[in-house]
Amino acid sequence: MKFLGGGGGIYIMPEKVIAPLGDKQIIIETGKLAKQADGAVTVQLGETIVVVAAVAATKAKPGQEFFPLTVDYREKAAAAGKFPGGYFKREGRPTEKEILTCRLVDRPIRPLFPKGWYNEVQVQSIVLSADGENDPDMLALVGASAALMVSDIPWAGPIGAVRVGRIKGQFVANPTHVEMADSDLDLVYVGNETDMVMYEGSAKEISDADFNAALKFGQDAIQPVIAAQKDLAARVGKAKRQITLNVVPEEILKEAKALAGDRIVAALLTPGKLDREGAVAAITVEVGKKLVEKFGAEKVTEFVLKDAFYYIQKESVRGLIMNQGKRLDGRDFETVRPIVSEVGLLPRAHGSAMFQRGETQAITLVTLGTGEDAQEFDSYTGGATEKKFILHYNFPNFSVGETGRISGPGRREIGHGALAERSLEPMVPLDTYPYSIRVTSEIMESNGSSSMASVCGGCLALMDAGVPMTRPVGGVSIGLCTEHDAQDKITEYKLLTDIIGWEDAFCDMDCKIAGTEKGITGFQLDLKLRVRRRASPGCMCWRRWPRRWPSRARRSASMPRASRR
Repeated sequence: MKFLGGGGGIYIMPEKVIAPLGDKQIIIETGKLAKQADGAVTVQLGETIVVVAAVAATKAKPGQEFFPLTVDYREKAAAAGKFPGGYFKREGRPTEKEILTCRLVDRPIRPLFPKGWYNEVQVQSIVLSADGENDPDMLALVGASAALMVSDIPWAGPIGAVRVGRIKGQFVANPTHVEMADSDLDLVYVGNETDMVMYEGSAKEISDADFNAALKFGQDAIQPVIAAQKDLAARVGKAKRQITLNVVPEEILKEAKALAGDRIVAALLTPGKLDREGAVAAITVEVGKKLVEKFGAEKVTEFVLKDAFYYIQKESVRGLIMNQGKRLDGRDFETVRPIVSEVGLLPRAHGSAMFQRGETQAITLVTLGTGEDAQEFDSYTGGATEKKFILHYNFPNFSVGETGRISGPGRREIGHGALAERSLEPMVPLDTYPYSIRVTSEIMESNGSSSMASVCGGCLALMDAGVPMTRPVGGVSIGLCTEHDAQDKITEYKLLTDIIGWEDAFCDMDCKIAGTEKGITGFQLDLKLRVRRRASPGCMCWRRWPRRWPSRARRSASMPRASRR
């Protein structure tokens, strides 16, 4: 990095790195734009350019008890030489594509921040140039990693990202929109130098063997991008800032474990989600009072008590699975909860169904319309501008026994709906079917993978409406629980079929797979395995720390932070 003085200011000469990606190149540059951000880069593929800037607050807000990360991604009409639609001729609320890209960036970067660090962080991406051929979403993800790498923000990267297509049997890295029209696979793959971090996408009934080969292709393809980021950080990266972590004092955690004793295991094995939560909450309240008596209210805050019981429950749940072969609801590792389904239950819908798996229940409705009912939208970055098949997912507070703000669909609801939509769409003959189709999934009850319940219920409702599905589609969630040695290598693992909410919260994986008897149509994976590096002295980062706290009404010490599924 070169500094040029004069004129009362300092100009930093830009630095750039180039990473080969198949027959293309990704160019990452820093030092030219957004220099007052803690870290900023531009990422270019073809003539598509995205600027990504990362900023972290210098201190946490008073009383802050969670990690406030905000990821934002925006596509500008001017980047494609277009005017925005609408009366005001200005971009407004984020589109569904922008929201899904925000989630795509958020999910893999969030777990790599230090646990116990609560300074607000914002990662913002803006599309500055769109050539209509190369999708900027992968560039935003690479840019987020690179911006954090060159900043002073503590973060355990880098990661790489690639979209993998398969055209005439050959895998292609970051295919263009035209190439994707001939692809039977749309896989977004994110990983680090040695491991997978996240994937999601859809396929036209891809086989298990071919899907595994696609994952291997993705892992190999991202290595030059990761190497380029490390090179750039070595040249221009700032020293990481010193931070203070907010963690539970060891003596309080030890005393809490002793006071809870074996009763926590008995409470966790209580049948029924709400009864289980109530049993754990009762122990939490009792132990909390005793901890306050011993250590004082100034040390045993609500945050300390919640975090202490999170660890106690996590340790107990994993111990039951790994040491005793028990799951919280009494099932073995391969059993799916009882399934109940019904079709034709709503008289005015074109098709309707109820699908229930254990304590997860979805009501799905299908509405058929003409071609004029297809969804039209602006597309500044290329790709489709119309949808004939739409799936909307709604998750009301009462589905998990909560109260809270009632508003329009949030990012999670849009993301879950998109997963169910892409899982069903390959089996809907849109090329020959004359009608537009809207599926709505209303979650009535939730304790584990309501998105996969939406897939199953949506398929039933589509068949009830007379839509000529190529083949029926089903979906299920798979979990993972592991043990590690001193070098953090996995020594033993258990796969869990059809996980419930607390198994997602306390174990190591949430993998959703949908498909037919012939092959896979939809998939999404988040991992929570430990990474083999430390973001800052004394702080182990995780691949996925729970993305949200429970709503205000449920912020009891017994409630795990990733319970809403």
